[in-house]
Amino acid sequence: MTTNNFPDKERVTIILHSGSYDRASYALSLALVALASGMEVHILLTFEGLVRFTKGHLMKMAEETALMVRASIERGLASGGMQSLESHLTDAKRLGLKIYACPNAMASLNIAQGELIDEVDNIMGLAAFLRLARTAIINWYI
Repeated sequence: MTTNNFPDKERVTIILHSGSYDRASYALSLALVALASGMEVHILLTFEGLVRFTKGHLMKMAEETALMVRASIERGLASGGMQSLESHLTDAKRLGLKIYACPNAMASLNIAQGELIDEVDNIMGLAAFLRLARTAIINWYI
C-alpha cells in the first residue's frame, strides 16, 4: 500500500467527526466492506470522532449517541446481532485500515498522543490527508 498520489489500489478516505457509537460503527463497517473489496482505506479522526478513539472511550455508550439509537445498539450487542466497535476495529486493522488523528483537534481538545488507542497509526494534518483524498475514488464525511 502506498500513500502517494498514485495508489496501487483504489482508495477510500473517511473523515470521522462524529463520536456517536452508531456513526463510528457505520464508518468502520464501510471501511470493512471497502477493505474486503481490495481497496485501501484511510480514516482521519477529528473532534468527537477523535475522542471516541481515546483510551477508555471506544466502547462507551454516551450522550453523543441518541437515546433511541443507544437502546437499539445495546439490544443488538447483547443479542449478538451486532458486532462491537472493538470487533469491527480489530477486523478492519487486520485487513489494512490506516487511522490518523488530526493534530488540530488533538490540540483543541487537549488530547495527548499517549491517550489515543493503539490502533491509531499516526497523527496527520489536513493538508496531508487532502493529498490522500485527492486520489480517492470515494470520500466520506461522517
